[in-house]
Amino acid sequence: MLWDATSPEEEENYKRIIEDRVRHSPFYELLGMKVVRLAPGKATLRLVAGPDHCDESGKVHPGVIFALADASSGVAMATLVPYGSRRVVTVEMKANFLQPASRGELTGSGEVLEADGDVAVSEAEVRDERGDPVARSIATFMKITT
Repeated sequence: MLWDATSPEEEENYKRIIEDRVRHSPFYELLGMKVVRLAPGKATLRLVAGPDHCDESGKVHPGVIFALADASSGVAMATLVPYGSRRVVTVEMKANFLQPASRGELTGSGEVLEADGDVAVSEAEVRDERGDPVARSIATFMKITT
């Protein structure tokens, strides 16, 4: 696990984000998504796509790719809110699928573009294990006080 924390408080926040995803996100576990890097406004997640992630053509189902992009953007958003103070929920997302993905490691990298107020915008890119781009997305999130 890597993160780019600039203070002990930020490091603790990142640890809590990881713990929260492990304990409270069964969907991440179902797909095999793992948080592998955090920085302020940025997150990288990975999953190893196997036969259960594929469609009838043998390629990774676009829904899996979409979910990885959404998770990467959402976790990037989570790095910018104090842990436990707010939830971040996707209210709109658009993805461009650039090429089919084969089984193997997929990496989603999310980055927050704008986070002022209660609504924020984040983008993500999903790449295959060769580093080739598979999809790009842009999403709008709402920060909900918990």
